[in-house]
Amino acid sequence: MKGAFLMKRVLLIGDSIRMSYNERVAQLLENRAFVWGPEDNCRFAKYTLWGINGWMNMDGKGSPDIIHWNNGIWDAHKISSRIEVFVPLDEYLKTLEQVYNEMKSRCATVIFTTTTPVGEGFPSCSNDTIDLYNREAIRLLAGLGAGIHDLHAEIAPDTGRYLGDDRLHLSPEGVEKAAAAVARFVARYL
Repeated sequence: MKGAFLMKRVLLIGDSIRMSYNERVAQLLENRAFVWGPEDNCRFAKYTLWGINGWMNMDGKGSPDIIHWNNGIWDAHKISSRIEVFVPLDEYLKTLEQVYNEMKSRCATVIFTTTTPVGEGFPSCSNDTIDLYNREAIRLLAGLGAGIHDLHAEIAPDTGRYLGDDRLHLSPEGVEKAAAAVARFVARYL
């Protein structure tokens, strides 16, 4: 860790998918960047908005140089048959813009990564909804100047291989695939 703050500081923000690859990304970029992420599951966009300033503080050691961030699967989640999605699309986009603006106020490079797909038959979220939320998030955030990393495209070609038995979280092979993709993408900005 000595000298870690002479390297670029990279903050990974996101839900349990991010949590699964966070440590591996830190290993892959070990000699090039100091990588960290909250121990907390950053959940849905409003939760990220609520916690972002604390997570960016890095225990008082300064703001990150790069943030690689995702929200989406929780927002697009169907919590019951009576509710279309947890967070309606317009509210999701408004919150993403607020999160982005808060991040951008203290970080030079903000990268939004798309939500990964779910496996066939996943009961609480559809890939059609994920695709819509991804498409609209890309349109909004690219227009604001965010970097866009399409992690969805890395996992979607073989969800049977890259997703675990729950059809939501990454398999060990999926964790490795996502971590390598995130490390490669972030390395462009180092």
